[in-house]
Amino acid sequence: MTESDDLEALLPADHDNSVMMSSVEVKVYKQRWWILFLFAGIGFMQCAVWNTWGPITSSVKMAYHNWDNAEIALLSMWGTITMIMGLAPLTLLLQTKGIRVALLLTAFLLSLGTAVRCLTTEEKSFTVLAHVGAVLNGFAGIIIGAAPSLISSRWFPPNERTTATGIGCTFNQLGNAGGFFLGPWLVHMPKNHNHTDSDDIDNLRKSIRDYMWITAGICISLFLGVVSYFPDKPRKPPSLSSFVHEHPSPFVKDIKMLLSNRNIWMLVVPYSITLGINVAWSSVLDINVAPFGISQDEASWLGVYVTLGGVVMALLCARLSDILFGYMKLTIITLMVIATLGFTWFLLIMNECLPYNKVYLFVSVIIGASFNYACSPLFFELAVELAYPVPEGVVGAFLTMCWNIVSATFLLTMQTPMKSVIWMDYILAIQGLVVVLLMVFVKEEYKRTSVDKATSDQITESNEQEVQA
Repeated sequence: MTESDDLEALLPADHDNSVMMSSVEVKVYKQRWWILFLFAGIGFMQCAVWNTWGPITSSVKMAYHNWDNAEIALLSMWGTITMIMGLAPLTLLLQTKGIRVALLLTAFLLSLGTAVRCLTTEEKSFTVLAHVGAVLNGFAGIIIGAAPSLISSRWFPPNERTTATGIGCTFNQLGNAGGFFLGPWLVHMPKNHNHTDSDDIDNLRKSIRDYMWITAGICISLFLGVVSYFPDKPRKPPSLSSFVHEHPSPFVKDIKMLLSNRNIWMLVVPYSITLGINVAWSSVLDINVAPFGISQDEASWLGVYVTLGGVVMALLCARLSDILFGYMKLTIITLMVIATLGFTWFLLIMNECLPYNKVYLFVSVIIGASFNYACSPLFFELAVELAYPVPEGVVGAFLTMCWNIVSATFLLTMQTPMKSVIWMDYILAIQGLVVVLLMVFVKEEYKRTSVDKATSDQITESNEQEVQA
């Protein structure tokens, strides 16, 4: 069966397929950048809110004496728990009601989740509200995790899709840097850490409250932006494959088609391992590097460097994949080999097999995590290509659920008291090697792009024949 036959099988049966394909008018709108800006901004804030507590661990422990490492890890873990719980209903909402309704709900949950944390500074009440906010923020992250490829497919032409997906994915990850930067900037430790009085605690709680108000204000502004202008789709599609998905098949049928695709599983497993572990680990980075005397501020700046490096690498690789199309698998393997080398170097330093040097520790972490994060949009786009004609939102939701299961498993381990944190570093090094080996068995296919190319060539040939006639 040819690519054009595949497309015709997807079109409604009560239409003449050749007429329909030749009559489809594709158009690219400037508004696509506003749509992407809002989606990326909400994704940034959702991850920044998720990463609220890790970067200010020392300060929040001092301000609220009952908080400990397990409490911080649990607040991070709510993101993965709620993601798994709410994934099916919210993905169904996305498929049936469209991206506008889904993102309105996302922005509302994000705004509410940040607003409730502003209500009090009293320890017991604030602790409860912090968990409520984490739960609401976790549900807000579902559409953000599922829809990057849907946004790019719905609004962007084929030669910009990977770049747009890269922006959608990496700005969510860039929120990690936002948390690492904003937290220590707004919440300062007292000058004398060992002898704090009630005034120091009050000042710490006030600075934490100010931090809560600032994040709430930004999230509410983004919600108002979605209310003002965020259409479900453009009037004319940017590509033929985008037009096909304007006629969706039943949700259950899409799920069955996805789960029966062996090649997708070969890609999803390594993606889930590497992203799930690295996202969870980044939320407790302070705890991991603390044994070497890395302060809260230093660990936060390390988190900023890691995230910025990952975003730059991801956007660069995404753009190159659009320009030099067809090498996603090779690019992912190359990036993961370099990431594994970085994490192995980090392990050897943390395990004292190599002499300790703060600069080397920072460089090893930045290399490992940055090159690892850079794979995310490529995994996403390759999964959509392999799963086609399953809609992008369904594929994104499936990927999100899988990596969150891995992330939750990692964070659950934090609930068990351990004398050492070196186990994290072994996992980081081993997972990179596992991902490289698994990627070798993925069969690289570009089904969606082949349909766009085949139908475009068919229409061009048809038009030429009409002119000659």
